[in-house]
Amino acid sequence: MTTRITRLIVLCGFLMAGVGLQAHHSLAGVYDLAHEILLVGTLEKLNFTNPHSSIELNVMNKDGSTTKWTLVTASNTVLTRQGVTKSSIKPGDVLKVTTLPAKNGNPIGFIKSLDLGDGKDIKLFFENQQN
Repeated sequence: MTTRITRLIVLCGFLMAGVGLQAHHSLAGVYDLAHEILLVGTLEKLNFTNPHSSIELNVMNKDGSTTKWTLVTASNTVLTRQGVTKSSIKPGDVLKVTTLPAKNGNPIGFIKSLDLGDGKDIKLFFENQQN
């Protein structure tokens, strides 16, 4: 009976460890790390969450239409350390965002740096995050 319980505990441990491994993913699998683009747009929403925060940015296209970009960044802890808080940017604010675009062309990206309009470029992506 004790052996059976021990085996069950070990099996549960392996299953739980596997979930954590699947949750970690490479940026290179989704985003084009060799290219960056500058987006200027109006903030629609800030999702201040873990494991990744994100913003929804409405960007005006050359033809006058608008595209909503969903831009992912690091955790809210990293944002806070860099001076970005829930109250530092609000819907309607105009932001300049340097982002690594999705490889498939969808309007999603990983934020590399952020300008809140004060001219200060907040770095949110560091080269060692590529893994």
